[in-house]
Amino acid sequence: MAKLKILMATRTHMEKMIAMDHRVNSVYSYRLQTSQDPLGCGFTFQRVKLPREVTIQYPRDENGLLRSWADAELIYAGMLDDLLVAYVTLETKTLPKTARVCDLVVTPEVRRNGVGATMIAACEDWTAKKRLERVLIEIPMRNFPMISLALKCGYEQCGFLDQYFSNGDPVLFFEKRLGSK
Repeated sequence: MAKLKILMATRTHMEKMIAMDHRVNSVYSYRLQTSQDPLGCGFTFQRVKLPREVTIQYPRDENGLLRSWADAELIYAGMLDDLLVAYVTLETKTLPKTARVCDLVVTPEVRRNGVGATMIAACEDWTAKKRLERVLIEIPMRNFPMISLALKCGYEQCGFLDQYFSNGDPVLFFEKRLGSK
């Protein structure tokens, strides 16, 4: 595979980004289990194997993507030769000292080849240069491949929120603390 080039996204990239296949297939998901007693409540996320592979739609439609990109401080485009194969958006206004990965998309043809990990590493480098303390990734709870990537890249689950996305899907938050550099 050719070396991935990471560039600041331009309007031309964005037109191609909209047309990318944002769906993901998975044979696993996470199930939220709650427990309650007089002293409090607890939450557990359990990985479950699905009866068959499912296709998960991206949680943002075209308008949602355009809003996300408008709010982004940084959008990187990942290129192999002259072909757009990935993009990632970073937002820094919502949480203090935090770069939030709002969108990370890799075309199906090049998934599982290190492209997503390379895009995340570029986000971490940018975050460190801006002297921010952590990177936070928001992942739909059913997107097991993305959760696996976050864990592989050293991220830890730090929270969740039900009905976070406009399609009603819950989100799992994963963070990596970078510290002051």
